[in-house]
Amino acid sequence: MWSLVGGRGVVLALAVVVAAVRVEAQTDTAAKLPGAAKEPDTSALIGTGRLKALPDVQRREWEAYLQRSRVAQQADQALLNRELGALGKTAMTRAAFLSQSFDYSVEVNDAVMASDSVQAMLLSMLSYQTPSGGWSKHVDFWQGVRQRGQSFFSENEKWQYIATIDNDATTSELRYLMHHERVRPDANVRASVARGVGYLLAAQFPTGCWPQVWPLQGSYHDAATFNDDATVEVLQLLDGVAQGKVPYIADSLRTQALAAVTLGIDCILRAQVKVGGQLTVWGQQHDPITLAATSARSYEPTSLTSKESAGVFEFLMAHAAMDVRIPAALAGAAAWFEQTALHGMRSEGRNGLVPNASAGPVWARMYEIGTNRPIFSNRDGIKLYDFDKLTDRREGYGWYSEQPASSLKKYRKWLASRVPATARARGDRYGERCIVVGGVRQCGGCEYVERCVNGDACFENRAADRVGSCSVNSGAHQATGVSGAHVRYHEVRCRG
Repeated sequence: MWSLVGGRGVVLALAVVVAAVRVEAQTDTAAKLPGAAKEPDTSALIGTGRLKALPDVQRREWEAYLQRSRVAQQADQALLNRELGALGKTAMTRAAFLSQSFDYSVEVNDAVMASDSVQAMLLSMLSYQTPSGGWSKHVDFWQGVRQRGQSFFSENEKWQYIATIDNDATTSELRYLMHHERVRPDANVRASVARGVGYLLAAQFPTGCWPQVWPLQGSYHDAATFNDDATVEVLQLLDGVAQGKVPYIADSLRTQALAAVTLGIDCILRAQVKVGGQLTVWGQQHDPITLAATSARSYEPTSLTSKESAGVFEFLMAHAAMDVRIPAALAGAAAWFEQTALHGMRSEGRNGLVPNASAGPVWARMYEIGTNRPIFSNRDGIKLYDFDKLTDRREGYGWYSEQPASSLKKYRKWLASRVPATARARGDRYGERCIVVGGVRQCGGCEYVERCVNGDACFENRAADRVGSCSVNSGAHQATGVSGAHVRYHEVRCRG
């Protein structure tokens, strides 16, 4: 906890707070990399040729999505064009650069947040919100408000990362603003939060995940992005909105947020990679249409990823009641984590793995699909199986992770908490995930009505779907419970 003092001391105290929640970011602007020319061109991920091959309903959804992106980008660019025209200039100036990402991931002192000294920081943050509603990254809000003709992005003068969810951008700013409004109500902040939530809703793919950059920028930025927990961070924020944790958000946005979370979970579950018919984990990026794992930067080949998959895994665990498929997804991912763990080693930065008998398990960041061999790459994009062959990417990238160890511990605890229920008479209802909007109860999916036929250890899950779009099903279903396999009869009832 930080102590508060008067005057300038409060500013210094806040500086400590903000510094404490920033984390080192990768310098990942493709144009600045020595191997930039070798970056894979995936700009056709949502190209017109692909869309023409889709069924009519899907094609129209994607066409509407692309049009929404174009309109949002035109609004962003129109503002800069007006400002530059008034100044008689033709080129933007960079935003104030910060080598670290603004990462609002810990609780900040309420007293500091409520102080007058935060207002300069707040006004700067509000000024860097794009007309489309998001924020860019690596912007130093302490350097003052955005000036006319100044870009929203800080790393160069090109139109890049405007706006983005990369490196916790947009979601971190929204969490900061939500906290500020909670301790010091402000109509401008409330309006900014609503615009930011609207931005996240508009950026969601028809298939349910999110691109790294929206309005769309092209290349790998248009992939469904799990890298650096991008999609999970968005889902966590929208879930809080849906559950009423942001009370000033309009009911219409709450309803949309609930539907977005439900669709997002569906995207995660459909994107989970199967190998030999077995569920494993996820890639850093996935094709936005087919949801197959795909590549990104030259040193990020198509792969299975341990670090980001751990974040997806924990999100699903926390939302296990939302979809009947989640327990199987968790079991498959947990088995993969166990299978791919590296024991008796610890990661030491540029030295890679070094022997350490007392070290806990560690995982490579990326694994080859089908073989589970750890893979690495320099900026030339050549797949390597030996960390010691790394040169220009030996440092500045997290090639190993311990995060799955913590996730597995939580999973074991979660399994142990699922105490067998008493045998239920048919008609018992549970597992609904609903909100009350304007006095009307709305549910994000379907509820189970079930009877355990030969035991009382059935998992309690709910088949999730978009509000009002579920169908009614009934029949026998195999479910693996805490005590083993049981047969259960169920039917799905939906509320629209």
